[in-house]
Amino acid sequence: MAAADIHISRGRRFWLSRIAVIALAIALGLLLQRVVAARLAEIQALSAESVIRARYELASFLRVGGSVLFGFTAATGLAIVASARRALSVGRFPPPGMWSWGAARVETGPRAVTLARVSLVLGALLVACSAAGGGLIWYTASVLVSCQAP
Repeated sequence: MAAADIHISRGRRFWLSRIAVIALAIALGLLLQRVVAARLAEIQALSAESVIRARYELASFLRVGGSVLFGFTAATGLAIVASARRALSVGRFPPPGMWSWGAARVETGPRAVTLARVSLVLGALLVACSAAGGGLIWYTASVLVSCQAP
């Protein structure tokens, strides 16, 4: 078994790096929430002057936000698919390399092939769902723009 090449480091540096990544994600999320709230408040204020213009602004905001969000999730799905394909080719899950998932345990043989196939399907499903979500957001924005003023 290939478990001998695994080195699990659970020291102070390991935990500090994990905490730093989580803190950064929380800080970016809170900052993004404030930016989105401010932009939506601007659009709401604009709707008092011109409903049509506010709809166009909201539609463009949805298109940009949806493209970024679903583009990121699609890229994540593609990375999972690439990692799974690499795992299938080397017969080891997770595969070695910088873009692997990382693990405390490495599987080889038939179990690795099964895990790689499952992750390949899940990655493809994530890409498909991201494409569907992006398409739905674009459709929603198009319907929003095509609505007539009250």
